Amino acid sequence: MLMKFLTLLLILPFYLNAQAHNWNSPSEVVKKVKKKYSEIQTYTADFKINTVNNKKSSQMTGTCQFKSPGKIRYDFTQPNGDAIVSDGKILWIYIQKIGAVGKQDLEIQKTNNSGEPIFQQNTPTGLNRIFRKYHYKFNSINQPQKAEDGKEYFVLALEQREKIGGFENMTLYIDNQDYLVKKAIGRDSRGKETTIQYSNIQLNGEIEDGVFKYKTTKDAKIVNNPLVSPPATANTNP
Repeated sequence: MLMKFLTLLLILPFYLNAQAHNWNSPSEVVKKVKKKYSEIQTYTADFKINTVNNKKSSQMTGTCQFKSPGKIRYDFTQPNGDAIVSDGKILWIYIQKIGAVGKQDLEIQKTNNSGEPIFQQNTPTGLNRIFRKYHYKFNSINQPQKAEDGKEYFVLALEQREKIGGFENMTLYIDNQDYLVKKAIGRDSRGKETTIQYSNIQLNGEIEDGVFKYKTTKDAKIVNNPLVSPPATANTNP
């Protein structure tokens, strides 16, 4: 799931007579965000994902862990028991309700319409890719903005350069102190809106590699490469 949310380049000159000049620019903020994420070796946080579609909403919550290069783990408390785990080579997606596991080979040679690899190996690479694929600008002149939690954020509005599906528009809330993305809102062409929020973030602590190894049960129904091919016949062999 998670992991597709950031953008590209658009500099705003600010000329205001009634207000003090704001020296921040979108490109400066993005540069600092890229630098911050390039320095992250490990990352842990709580997450909340809220999706609104046709006036119906659903929510997912849990904890996530990341270790460079390319290792991730999402453990869900809602829906309880679901998990997304990757050691950087294989991505496992477990859905407890149906007892099924998706096993995706991340080294498979698949590209998108632009000829780029579908799967990115680490967070900085994925981040840079989003900034290339989206135009971005501040959502208003006054930056940073004070949010309901009392903190201040740089708010970037992103628009997909080429309409190729997925989130056509996104809004990123970037902490003006540590330059981490604390919230992202994505909207597709049909009006579906997904909001992801991260809290209790801890950086560069010790995380064992074994955390990112997924073990299936004997009765697990496994679907191979579900993200790049039609659903295959389920089997019970990992």
